[in-house]
Amino acid sequence: MTNFLTEQRPASVRYRPPTRLIDNPDCIVIGSGLGGLALASTLAQKRGMRVLVLEGGPTPGGATHVHEIGGYEFPAGLHSVGDMDVKANPSAVNAWAADFVSGNQLLWARMPEDHEYAYLGDEAFPWYSTAEENIEHFSTRDLGAGNLRGYFDLENKVQAGGLGWAMTKLLPNAVPLAVRELTYKLMAPTFRKYLKRDTHSVLRHELGMSEKMAGLFEYMYGNYGRTPDEAPFTMHAAVMYHYRHGAYFPVGGPGSVAIQIIPVIEAAGGQVAVSTRVKQIVVEGDKAVGVRLESGEEIRSKLVVSDASAYTTFMELLPRDVAERHDYVNGFKTLKSSPAHITLMAGWNHHIELPRHIVWQMPHYPELSSSDVSGGDRLYKTQMRFEGMPAYLMSPSARDPMHAQRYPNKTTMMLLVESNPAWLERCTTDAQFRAELEGRFKEAALNIMCERFPALKGHAPSMTHVQFPMGCNPWARSGGSYGVEPSPARFLEHTHWLRPRTTIENLYLVGQDAFMPGIAGVLIGSRVAYACITGDWFYILSQERSQFVPQLPKPVVAPVEAGPRQVA
Repeated sequence: MTNFLTEQRPASVRYRPPTRLIDNPDCIVIGSGLGGLALASTLAQKRGMRVLVLEGGPTPGGATHVHEIGGYEFPAGLHSVGDMDVKANPSAVNAWAADFVSGNQLLWARMPEDHEYAYLGDEAFPWYSTAEENIEHFSTRDLGAGNLRGYFDLENKVQAGGLGWAMTKLLPNAVPLAVRELTYKLMAPTFRKYLKRDTHSVLRHELGMSEKMAGLFEYMYGNYGRTPDEAPFTMHAAVMYHYRHGAYFPVGGPGSVAIQIIPVIEAAGGQVAVSTRVKQIVVEGDKAVGVRLESGEEIRSKLVVSDASAYTTFMELLPRDVAERHDYVNGFKTLKSSPAHITLMAGWNHHIELPRHIVWQMPHYPELSSSDVSGGDRLYKTQMRFEGMPAYLMSPSARDPMHAQRYPNKTTMMLLVESNPAWLERCTTDAQFRAELEGRFKEAALNIMCERFPALKGHAPSMTHVQFPMGCNPWARSGGSYGVEPSPARFLEHTHWLRPRTTIENLYLVGQDAFMPGIAGVLIGSRVAYACITGDWFYILSQERSQFVPQLPKPVVAPVEAGPRQVA
């Protein structure tokens, strides 16, 4: 079990602050999120670079790290990711990327074909991996009018345009902004067009969907942090499309991601140092030359990459005069943060057989139609009505086929919901308000857990913990889970500076803000960052296999079948 985190050896035991840091690194990466780790591994394997990854927190991994609470383990951000098997889809860039950066050591358990269930009121709708399965199933349900096939065809067209948008991230700073913008318009017209159209309008008016059908197709809006009447359809299409070849969960839990990538970095002489927080990026003559740690120690390198989010990088780590001179400060005057989440984590000290699918409960209140997703979300956030809140539920212990061996006789459940930014701000100064919010949320969340996962009824949890905000990055601006807001402006007006290559020589950005939110977006974004640094543009779509030879054998895990259909 040395390849996995376990109850006896969790992340807090496995990782320790370094006694010393490597000398003269070829590259410094600030932050150990998946983007930073993936880029460090790629530089190590492709260029033989000694990369020093500096993580301020006690455990590495970013969205792939896990929270340890009361003897239980809960994912910080990786709950489900699509298209992670190159055998199922040979052109899956994110799957090739995950295999390469982990030295082919990461294993992924495929979830059931009906991998998610959307609830409109008390009516459950399974969501399948393929377009054909969804069309076949939804055609038998009483959903009203709507062009089902037209929806999936439109998803295809929008997704295809993403390559043109990605290409604009590669263009050098010497290319004038007007030329970059023209390139974007010419190479990604459909992608741009649907950035300017909200998801609800496209479903209702362009595809002629009834209110009920549109409400169903809007169910995954929590994955991109904006209500359907505000979220750009392009973002919606990108998230939905990437599950076309199945949904996956890492074998051994999300903590396995860092465990498998770090040895690849170390094999080239690199280091991942936890509890080593960077205070400032050192800039001399508009050139990044290293970093200064909170301890006061200064480390120099010819290449500095930040995986600490765009806001932290430009507003907190860069010297203020440098950030202002390069016009990064102005960018955040209008660009907000993505939403933070409130989470209930619950654990039982015995095994409960739970399904592996994820449940999305749409907001539902007596005074509104259960199909009015945007209206229900606003009602929840303005009136703090947790009893009908839009909730996301999943059992990490059920999804990981190794959980019973790693944490014997333990069951875990999570319920997440977006918060109102005003709540988080008030909670920092009003302890009574925070206690009331957490108490009401916990009561409602436990009721919803038992309602949507009936096997929990009659089993009182041994541990419950409310986390607010709940995110991957403890220093994230406003607790945002997805970095900067996934608004149309982010992908239009701000896209040419939110990219890997900054305007400061030798300083690069990687992670959600530099490319696209989500696990797949970050993995592909790490390849885009590598291409910007090295000029190897062709590597973005590479299907190269890693030549890394691990010291420990690859864990042997019995194959996990997708499983039978759940009963809706």
